[in-house]
Amino acid sequence: MPGVIMENGSRNGSHTNHDRDQRLNGVNGAGYAIEKGKAREEPLQNVTPVSPPIPNGLKASMVEGHQNGGDGAIPKDVKAQLDQLPPEILHITQGYLSLSSLLSRLAQKTHNDLTRTITDMAQMSLPAAAANGNISHGMSNDDNSQENLAKKLRLLNFAQDAHTEWTKALIITNWSRRSEDSYYDFAINELMEVKRSLVHARLPNPDLKTALAVLTTGKASWMPELGYIQPPPLTAKEILKSLENLNTLLSIRLSLQEYDSIPIHFMDYTIKSGRATFNVAGEFAVDLTIADEDPETQFWFIDFRFLFSPSLSDVPPHVRFHIESRVNEALMKDGLPGCYKLLHNMVLTHKISEFRRQAVGLARGKWIDGLKVEALNRALSVQYWLDRYGRKGPKSWIILGVHSGKRKVGRPHPKDTSRLSLRWFRDSKEVKEVDIPFDVVDISAESLLKTVIANHVDHILTSTYEKLRLKPLFASHEAVLSVFTSKTKPAESELKVQLTNDRHLTVRIEPITGRFVLGPSSRLAVEFEFKLNDQCNDPATNAHNFIEEMRQRAVRDDILLRGVSLGWIRVTNPGIKLDDLRSVVPKETSQVLWLQRPGWVKNWYFAVSMSVSGERWWLIETTDPSPDASTAPTVRNQKRDTSVKISSSIPIPIQNISPTPSYDFMANLHVFAAALVSHYANLKALHGRRTRHKLQSCNTTPSSVKVPAIYLQLSELIATLGPDKKSIMGKNMALKDIVQLTFQGLETRTRRSKDTQAITSPTVQQTQPSVPALSASSIPIQKLGLPHEDVFVMTEARMIFSPPPQALKMIKENIDRDIAFHQTSGAFALRLRSRVGESIVSSLIERVVRIERLVSFIKILQAQEKSIQCKTISLGRITFTYGKINPNAGGDVMEVDGSGPREFTAVVDFSTADNMMTLILERGNPHLEIIDHLTRILNGKEGLDGVATLLPLTLPVLQGLDALEMAWASVPKGQAFVNVRAADWYIIRYDISLSPSTGTTSEFRTQKVMFEVRLRHRRGIPWWYIRRTDAREREGDGVDVALKPVWNTAGKGWQGMRVSGVAQANGVEELLGKVDSALRNFVTSNQATQAQPVAPVAPMMQHRAKIPARQQQQQQQPTPNQSQSQSQGRNNVKREVVEID
Repeated sequence: MPGVIMENGSRNGSHTNHDRDQRLNGVNGAGYAIEKGKAREEPLQNVTPVSPPIPNGLKASMVEGHQNGGDGAIPKDVKAQLDQLPPEILHITQGYLSLSSLLSRLAQKTHNDLTRTITDMAQMSLPAAAANGNISHGMSNDDNSQENLAKKLRLLNFAQDAHTEWTKALIITNWSRRSEDSYYDFAINELMEVKRSLVHARLPNPDLKTALAVLTTGKASWMPELGYIQPPPLTAKEILKSLENLNTLLSIRLSLQEYDSIPIHFMDYTIKSGRATFNVAGEFAVDLTIADEDPETQFWFIDFRFLFSPSLSDVPPHVRFHIESRVNEALMKDGLPGCYKLLHNMVLTHKISEFRRQAVGLARGKWIDGLKVEALNRALSVQYWLDRYGRKGPKSWIILGVHSGKRKVGRPHPKDTSRLSLRWFRDSKEVKEVDIPFDVVDISAESLLKTVIANHVDHILTSTYEKLRLKPLFASHEAVLSVFTSKTKPAESELKVQLTNDRHLTVRIEPITGRFVLGPSSRLAVEFEFKLNDQCNDPATNAHNFIEEMRQRAVRDDILLRGVSLGWIRVTNPGIKLDDLRSVVPKETSQVLWLQRPGWVKNWYFAVSMSVSGERWWLIETTDPSPDASTAPTVRNQKRDTSVKISSSIPIPIQNISPTPSYDFMANLHVFAAALVSHYANLKALHGRRTRHKLQSCNTTPSSVKVPAIYLQLSELIATLGPDKKSIMGKNMALKDIVQLTFQGLETRTRRSKDTQAITSPTVQQTQPSVPALSASSIPIQKLGLPHEDVFVMTEARMIFSPPPQALKMIKENIDRDIAFHQTSGAFALRLRSRVGESIVSSLIERVVRIERLVSFIKILQAQEKSIQCKTISLGRITFTYGKINPNAGGDVMEVDGSGPREFTAVVDFSTADNMMTLILERGNPHLEIIDHLTRILNGKEGLDGVATLLPLTLPVLQGLDALEMAWASVPKGQAFVNVRAADWYIIRYDISLSPSTGTTSEFRTQKVMFEVRLRHRRGIPWWYIRRTDAREREGDGVDVALKPVWNTAGKGWQGMRVSGVAQANGVEELLGKVDSALRNFVTSNQATQAQPVAPVAPMMQHRAKIPARQQQQQQQPTPNQSQSQSQGRNNVKREVVEID
């Protein structure tokens, strides 16, 4: 700062040291300064020139010669080195401004600001009154208009800014005036300090005369003689005698004179070698002796040793000197008690320091971020598990200090002395009931911490064990619970809990961090380990809750793991309020797991209530969540109650408190629960129909399910039917009045589509043929209720017909496994299937009514037995086959995949309650292309008779069309598409690429060739008529030329008609092959060999195999390849959409 206020170039100011390098100090110094100054190209303008002083011992002429650059001034090599030096560093004050410049610039700035302010005020608008000349003298003093206030504010801001700047300038000016005085006083003080410090550095003048005499002659006559007489050296006998005398005197003194004053802790002493050694176990050993025979004299310190480790084996001299002086002082004042007290307190303090040293080393080493060491007043505080509970959570620490040893009550005892004591604060609370032992002889801070932490871990694990041991699950010894704790090794303490039959949990606590460690490692263990470490701030109180929750999660995971693989589906709470649920499940329930099974009614649920008392399984039926309109609230802001209520609940009787959810258990539970629900649904339906029934045990039920059979009166059920069905029952059937219903197990069926999940009718059958019912014990685990399978309850209904129907006697060998009929007795047994939770009462009635329709269908199949063979018959469907070579037909059938004639299976399903029939075909059946047309015929006037007639006639046509499409998939210059207009009407369209004419430059052109295949009758005989229908010139084209050999020839079962062809069922496939081969030969013989791909054409109006939505829900869903063939044909290269003219 002095440079700010000093003026450069002023002779009155203090001289700067800019020219310090130019001052001469001998010849070399002067020359160096001169050469160094040459590096500056431009000398300073404002620096006052200073005449260089004349060097000592040199003439002025010589100096001037050197300065003028004489020949011998500076050697050339030195001058070259000096020229290579960098420029001189500028002084720090080089860029400073003088105070006068600062003040002048500030004055100029203030003047400019004032001028600018006046100009701005002049440009401001005047008040409205002053501008109009209506201002009065009374208003001039108190003009508070906006314009006047703005001017005043502008002027005030300028004055305030200027005042601030000039105030700073005044402060700098006043400081500069006092700076010289301040530096002067500072220099005087520094000189005085130097003078004082030189006192210690002053040395006396050397006595050279005495030193010379002593070094030469060995003595100096003028030095005084002290006259000391050296005693003669002691002999060994004299030394031994002296030591024995000392031993005797020490023994007499300690046994007589000092006996009552010896501290009780100094009673362990030995006398040897003229000294008394007092040993304090685990602390120190001190050697004392006497210097006089007088018993009143004091003892004297000889040596000191520590008796604990780690400690110093050899005490440093300065420490020993300090101890000796302090001990001798204590012996002089207080004797042996004072000596013991001094050394005892010193050793205790040293032990605390040793603990602190080791604790600091641990905090910086392997216990880093786990300890916080703090030195107190003769005490040590060590906090462990720093980040265990966060900053605001409870903390745990120990305080190692010195206890006075005084008794609070009673008389003091001589043995009472100060000692090291340990206070333990666990979770911010001092623990007084636990005495933590620690070794004060072999000092180890790590062992002390492990002991404290082991007690802390023992407290947590034992408290958790005691809380879990009282739970019914562990009290009844259904689950194993054990704890092992160590008082010194916290890492070995562990709590073992059995979660499930095959899952066990080991709970440990990491000693350094205090965090829980759960094993064996798993996803569930990692999740709850994080919860325990993050959410549990009082593990001794709350850790058992997390373990119970983990056990329930393990049980839930096992149930879901095995249940999902067996077809169980986990769902959320269906909307039942907690109060409604508490009325069913036990009060101590902590969570409820909701499950469902595929094929069950949507309102039936499995509920697993989990608690510390075990698991309880429930079957719960809920109500419909949609409320009535009459229950709508009247208040606008009041919400309508849409909660689901519990309609009924069935507890599943299980003996074990916590059953093991194994695969066998889940499979058997599914069967048993399905039997309970179905039994309940049947009884509820009978009660709703006011039908009398009776329960009675039956031996025909599966061995693992004990559900009684239901006996009912069929006449009371028939009374509830409509008049049309009553007439059928009265005319065609004669049944006895008693029907027996028994549970026969479950049946699994492969689910073909998602739409089948919405079917709730118990009588709807799947696409595959019926399979026999399996009991609970015979259902394979991997086949029971897989996610892609549906499960049905099978109930057997037994009744007797009197007399037996003749139609049933004729088809006894073809009846399926769902129907059993005894011709002699007329006993008839039906196997009824229903979703779990649905009643089979209505299905029973429908089956009885369906028998009449079954008899009529049997007659139709018997009439078509030459082309159709009946395989199985049930009350809901008929399965038959067709497509093999018929010896009486006299024709051939196309080979499928090169494996010879193939037999196709068809199923007619008439099990729906609305009398709609469904035709179901197997995968790969060519008739899937026209299944919608066949279904329409089946439900029309022609019925099953019309479908049975069309199937053999259309089979070769469809096989030929499939072969046609597959053949064109490998032709790069064309494509073929087939459109179905009706079951007996087909359109074939070819898109072929033709090369341009020779000599032209036009591009490839696309030609559409279309054929019509239609069934016609001539004299009652069906013929397939094939002709070309696309528009063309009258004289024909190349395609007609290529087809001419086909139209003019004939074959087996077909005949050419010059411009078309006709064929019977056994020859139509060959005729289609001939036409297609001729067209493919025409395309391949075209001269253009690089035809471009055909562009997509417009979408068609009606697709060949578009299946109605209703039929997609009731028939078997085809495979992806089959779906593509139905919608886009069999062309695998390019799938185009057919355009219909």
